[in-house]
Amino acid sequence: MMIGAFTHDGDASFPANGEAGLLAYERLIGRKLAQVLWFLTFDDPFPMQACRTVISHGSIPQLTWELFWQLATPSNDDTTSTGLDDVLAHKHDAYIDAFAAGAAACGDPILIRFLHEFNGNWHPWGGFKNGSSVGGPERVKAVWKYVVDRFRAAKANNVLWLWCPHGPTADVPTEAWNDMENYYPGDDYVDWFGMDGYNWYPKDHWGGSRPFQDFDAVFKVVYERLVSLADKPIAISEMASGEFTYGQLTKADWIVDTFTRMRSYPALKMFSWYNINKELDWRVNSSPAALAAFRGMLADPFFESSYTDPSGS
Repeated sequence: MMIGAFTHDGDASFPANGEAGLLAYERLIGRKLAQVLWFLTFDDPFPMQACRTVISHGSIPQLTWELFWQLATPSNDDTTSTGLDDVLAHKHDAYIDAFAAGAAACGDPILIRFLHEFNGNWHPWGGFKNGSSVGGPERVKAVWKYVVDRFRAAKANNVLWLWCPHGPTADVPTEAWNDMENYYPGDDYVDWFGMDGYNWYPKDHWGGSRPFQDFDAVFKVVYERLVSLADKPIAISEMASGEFTYGQLTKADWIVDTFTRMRSYPALKMFSWYNINKELDWRVNSSPAALAAFRGMLADPFFESSYTDPSGS
């Protein structure tokens, strides 16, 4: 199981603080990172310097590339976006091709998580906001294939494409049109599967009550459907819990239980902890007990600090 993170916490922030941010996070958790995740939008050029920093650090970059324009809609809540249709209408070809050329020039393996959480109701590139039952998944799938094809034309063969639905939550529509399988672009267009999920208990940032969810409740259903869909390695690209008390259980207990249960998911090869105080305090050091639990679990050599291609190639 390869260790990864998105980290945005003071000194331990990447890419804002460069390699110093990675080193600060690694000191915090007591282990080196095999993979580093961060976020970009269609306002951003290919992040050559940040990728080089991660690669020279001995880790693999995971770029979460979001189809929106942060300068125009900083909160990523645009309900009038025509981004998917505009891509298919060739309006962003020059930008996509330049991004692909940058990836190709980097040369080393790079994970790109594109159109992530497409089955939720929140992102402007998701099926829910792009037709729902009237062609939403088909539109998302068409854009995925279109972009991957342009990268291949640019000889960006070092890019590994990570296809990432969200796990069960109140914000994922459960109608049949939104089944994650309807979004799948096919085996030739995907290298890795991803999963995102959180324990929001007891309340989310907006005041809504949320049930307690252990690791199985967050990920088991999606994991089993991904395993049935294709033989691909699986990464958890976002995972965390806020602080809570549930009977005698706390966040520290959730961490111990989570990293114990991971072992029974053989296709799961990598995780990223979402280390940021955002909707809730998701950080590993939200309390001394949480940090001690996290460090204690990662001390096991089952969790690896170097990236290995799961295919063995």
